[in-house]
Amino acid sequence: MNEHSSTKSTLLPAISRTEALLGMIACVSIILIFAPKDWIQRSLEIYPQDYEAVLTDDTYSSGNSEAIWLDAEKQIWQCKMGDKFRSPYCSMRLSFFDDSWSGLNLNDYDTMTIWANYNGPADSLRFYLRNRHPDYYQVGDDTSTKYNMVEIPVDQLETGFTLNMTDFNVADWWLVTKKIPLEKSHPEFNDVVFLEVQTGSQATYGNHTIRLRKVLWHGHLLSDETLYKGMVIAWCVLIFFLLLYRMVNLKLELRRNVKHQQELVAINKLLNLQNKQFEDLAKTDQLTGLLNRIGIRDVLYDGLNNWKERRTPFSFVLIDIDHFKQVNDNFGHDVGDQILKLTARLLAENIRRSDFLARWGGEEFILVCPDTDLYQAQVLAELLRKKLEDAPLHPERQITASFGVSALSTPNLDDLFKRADAALYEAKTQGRNRVCAVADTDADYVLIRAC
Repeated sequence: MNEHSSTKSTLLPAISRTEALLGMIACVSIILIFAPKDWIQRSLEIYPQDYEAVLTDDTYSSGNSEAIWLDAEKQIWQCKMGDKFRSPYCSMRLSFFDDSWSGLNLNDYDTMTIWANYNGPADSLRFYLRNRHPDYYQVGDDTSTKYNMVEIPVDQLETGFTLNMTDFNVADWWLVTKKIPLEKSHPEFNDVVFLEVQTGSQATYGNHTIRLRKVLWHGHLLSDETLYKGMVIAWCVLIFFLLLYRMVNLKLELRRNVKHQQELVAINKLLNLQNKQFEDLAKTDQLTGLLNRIGIRDVLYDGLNNWKERRTPFSFVLIDIDHFKQVNDNFGHDVGDQILKLTARLLAENIRRSDFLARWGGEEFILVCPDTDLYQAQVLAELLRKKLEDAPLHPERQITASFGVSALSTPNLDDLFKRADAALYEAKTQGRNRVCAVADTDADYVLIRAC
């Protein structure tokens, strides 16, 4: 296969892959838009035992509530809440500082699930996610961390209670105490350094036993905004590369056009049409009314090009009137010309509409058969041979012809002609008035059908 055919066969699959890629990305885009939100999630799971814990109570402010460890290793603690203080409380605080003295960034999480055990008279527990921010945090003052708060019923903590991060609000007492402006009073979770569990806001005197077992945060890997931005960027990049591909394709097309011209020159050379004066000749043979060599040129090129691009079968037949020299010698050239015209008419009337018949020279004709394989061309040639054999073209002499058939198997018209000529020679060698076909192999020409 030559360079032109190889480039074409490579380019067509590439175009198919491009179209398939566009379809696949379009499908993925639709799936991402309408996919359930919980398909792609991130999660963060913590166990309190892995973090430093501190108990606090109201004794420093003259209260009489007391927080004690019942089992420090399992972090089971108890608040003995007295009635001396107006707002009694106890709490356990976990520290999330890492080696770089940073806390947890929970901005990418949408929900929080809390598992805890509680035994006591209260109906709810308070949970704080305490966040640092340069706008309000002061080094050395832990109370300057923002108190993002939510209060949860205790009867739902045993099996795990899930809340949205948007359910948190900032404690009013902290906003007032720290004089936080309204625009900074919303919850923040970019640097959570403490998780605090505290007795509920409704003071219930007695013993409260609490154990925080596990906390789990869930969030989407991509927000809707990030997803849509990514899709827009992906489509822009795809369009850019598609345009680039089209530009490359145009350059390849230009190269193919140049090669087209080169092949046309080669065909002209094959048909002895290099000289400009032959290109200006009429395409019709004056004696028979058939196409001449110039007239058949474009048909040969189209057949070659279609075979290269789509492997469309392409065959032709060389036809040579048997013993035509004897006709001229015995009956004169006028009778010979009449035999040529009658033979041309008979052949033309019995070929298909898709076929092209031309006078190749002297008593030789060429029949070009587009979209026809070797076997079909042999069948057609045998039909023509039989028609000619049975036709009374001359009262004293039977007119017959020999047929050489070949089909295109390589992008080389010269090779096609040689094989047809070899088949014609075989037909004459075996007694004339017969059809022979030759196909090429990796070795020499081989007769593939008995004559």
